[in-house]
Amino acid sequence: MSALPNCYEDIIGLSRTTCECYDIPADASTSLSGLYIDELASLICLQSITDCEMGTDVFEQFRKARDLAIISFQADTNALLMQHNRLIRNNYKGAIGRGIAKNNITPTVGSYYGMRIWCNNIKSGYLTISSIGTIFTQTGTKEVYIYNNLGDLLHTITVDTLANKQKQNVVDIELPLHSNYIENLEYYIIYEADANVALGNDLKCNCGKFHPIFNTHKPYCYNHQNDRNYMWSQWVMVGGFSNSALPDFTDCNIGTTTSNILYGLTIDVELKCLVNEVLCLDGIDFESNNLAGAIAIAIQNKAAVFVGNWLINTNKLNRVSLINTEILIEDIKQWSATYTDMIKYIAEEADTSVNDCLTCKDILEMTRRGILT
Repeated sequence: MSALPNCYEDIIGLSRTTCECYDIPADASTSLSGLYIDELASLICLQSITDCEMGTDVFEQFRKARDLAIISFQADTNALLMQHNRLIRNNYKGAIGRGIAKNNITPTVGSYYGMRIWCNNIKSGYLTISSIGTIFTQTGTKEVYIYNNLGDLLHTITVDTLANKQKQNVVDIELPLHSNYIENLEYYIIYEADANVALGNDLKCNCGKFHPIFNTHKPYCYNHQNDRNYMWSQWVMVGGFSNSALPDFTDCNIGTTTSNILYGLTIDVELKCLVNEVLCLDGIDFESNNLAGAIAIAIQNKAAVFVGNWLINTNKLNRVSLINTEILIEDIKQWSATYTDMIKYIAEEADTSVNDCLTCKDILEMTRRGILT
């Protein structure tokens, strides 16, 4: 299961029972909304001491149910949001930089080389790097550093090199494209030059209509790009980086980015918008976010559906003494209906202008797709 977004963390609690039979998790009673899974109708029985025989299974199921409810909530509200909206720019998954090179770059030992990434300022936009490719003359290792232009060293990674061939190094790095503290985020993926010399691979060939010239005064990522191989250019601008020493990365005139030589580095990336952040971009604030209560109720009811179905199918319960299955089935129907009502309301009332992911579909487009029928 993938990591859950921070904005939904602890939006509802598992339980605030004080039953001495349970080994109660420390965070079970943490709830930003004041709502708990086991405080809906027929689930209240799970707070009873007669349930001691089930031990911590209840809390394990509660946690799984909450996680699944959040995942379902995101998927379902995304689908509803996309009925009347479309992405401003297409997501991209692929490579940046060519994996072939014919020439050495003759670096100066002790100088720093690599890749500079200038980000289109996209709220809820993210750059995920899944692999760093190396193209060097020797088999060995390199220390690669990732800085941002706020002066932060974000990652130090040891990568392998393979003599005169591209070597892929699997990583899992997520970088936002927006910061409240600077106009445009930049990232530098760099290494210090030594005897293991990089080969001079470039960003792209000189063919085709797209000619990426790194220029912070005229960023090409503001232009529309139709070539699917270079759709990344709607999100970021990429150039080669070199400097005689480790510089101050907050200097906007830093380094040399006048060519498309990437100094032996490539990256496999995914560039995308997290659409659901229109609901929780700055977290779930129950004082200022008008939809916060509805979001919590939706997740609570969806989690209850998962718990209810587990209760019906588990063989660990004496359902005659603990729970009325027929009543539980009716409750599950009601929880499902409440969940559906809540997500429809949330999608209709969401302010899609708070991030840079969505724009409204025009009437003609919606009519073609049958949304208005």
